Amino acid sequence: MRRFRRLITAIVLLVSVYSQAQVQPCIDVRADRKNNAAGQGVYDFNNKWTPGTTLKVSFMNGNDWQKEKVKQYALQWSRYANVKFEFMAQGPGDIRVSFDKQGSYSYIGTDAKNRKAAEETMNLGWIVEDKTEAQLKSVILHEFGHTLGLLHEHMNPMSNIKWNKDVVYAWYMQYQGWDKEMVDRQVFDRYSVTMTNKSYDPKSIMHYPIPANFTTDGYKVGENYDLSENDKKLITELYPFNKIASEENRTTRWSKLQDFTIEYNATENGQLGMRIKQDFIIYNAQNSKCILAVYFYNADDGKALLDKNGIQASADGKVAAYTTFTPAYQNAQYDKLTLFVPYDELELGSGNFRLKCYVALFDPGLKLITSSGYQYFTFSQGISSKEVKLSVKFDETMRQIAIEPVFTVENAKGLNCHAVAYFYDEKGVPLKDNNNLYTTRDGTVSSTVDFKPGYNVALFNNSQADFKIYLPYKELHLPKGFYKLQYKVVLFDDKWNKIVSSPLYSFTFNQD
Repeated sequence: MRRFRRLITAIVLLVSVYSQAQVQPCIDVRADRKNNAAGQGVYDFNNKWTPGTTLKVSFMNGNDWQKEKVKQYALQWSRYANVKFEFMAQGPGDIRVSFDKQGSYSYIGTDAKNRKAAEETMNLGWIVEDKTEAQLKSVILHEFGHTLGLLHEHMNPMSNIKWNKDVVYAWYMQYQGWDKEMVDRQVFDRYSVTMTNKSYDPKSIMHYPIPANFTTDGYKVGENYDLSENDKKLITELYPFNKIASEENRTTRWSKLQDFTIEYNATENGQLGMRIKQDFIIYNAQNSKCILAVYFYNADDGKALLDKNGIQASADGKVAAYTTFTPAYQNAQYDKLTLFVPYDELELGSGNFRLKCYVALFDPGLKLITSSGYQYFTFSQGISSKEVKLSVKFDETMRQIAIEPVFTVENAKGLNCHAVAYFYDEKGVPLKDNNNLYTTRDGTVSSTVDFKPGYNVALFNNSQADFKIYLPYKELHLPKGFYKLQYKVVLFDDKWNKIVSSPLYSFTFNQD
């Protein structure tokens, strides 16, 4: 069993290793985001800047050649992200680059604000003249991706890398001096929700190389030297380009967004929900009744959440909330204009949901003035598991069926849960038990194994065996002959409430 950590990266340290494997190991030091809700939870993983931000970049040391390489390649992000980099000749910037420490690393997004002015927020120890131009470009783009809030793509929750754990453990222990816990945390874990691509992208600049011997199926990832198409789409979504005008313009309505914050697990009028706050300046909207709205989407497929009760909804039936405001001045500053959205109005059942939302400003004619980038978060409600995949073996030595269910279960930490295998004939009729050994209460042939998740998000049987469900052949209670049979596995919580069921799987069986 492995833990999917509900944590956000605070710093990523890349230790320079160019061995025969061409591996760049990454150390994540992650700060926990606490969940204070009972039975419901929201986990926020955003460290992104406000769209339209100009980040001042200063150099703490380094020669002119190193500085020019940074300027040459870092600016590529600004082609696709509404963020500008202003390189300073002196003085501490928002991003402070050093070149004199081992490895390359960057604080993640706005975590740079937590560093003292005399401390670096990024180190580029690999920007040296013996590297190829492609390698220099790759390192700079990767680290400035972290500066914009992006995380490592190999830890994307959509990835399914089949790690050869013994080989990986041995490599990191030998070349890095890590123990198994460190390897688990830095290599095998995946973010439960991250600022990564929607689908796993091995071409991402945020992915580091994986040699073929690190995986059981020979899967490998080479060095990436440029932004992938998915990287470009993601960063544009996070930092959209909005209409701007000169402050001397007295006719065009436009807005400059500032801080966007969400207070999760807030209570209002007895309801648990999220309080969304937006700071902004709006121009040329004096005495006009404008609208601040928020919209919600599934982060995995990009589809809008559908409203069912008409309480918190847009005109086209999507989950949304809004408030109106009327600027009293030609140029008006708003601080913490607030919307409250009860979790119930997301209208989601039990489960763990990767979501995203954004805010938008509209004029009185419902014409869009500006919009923020997406804010990603995970919403959890009740015990859940999206799917159960099964691997089955027929052990002729022990004369038994061995079923290994692969699944993720969420919000069941410390609960004594159950995995039950049921058996049917080819028409779906349950096989009947006749000795009361492997059976359900109603006499159906079954086998049960208990399991207890050790984490809020726990993955079972993915790359290591946690448990198997066994059924002796004789317990099928079939006379001699050839049979077409079916089976499935159902997960239950500690009170025997159903969590999720696998589909029915078919197999043939010859009873001697």
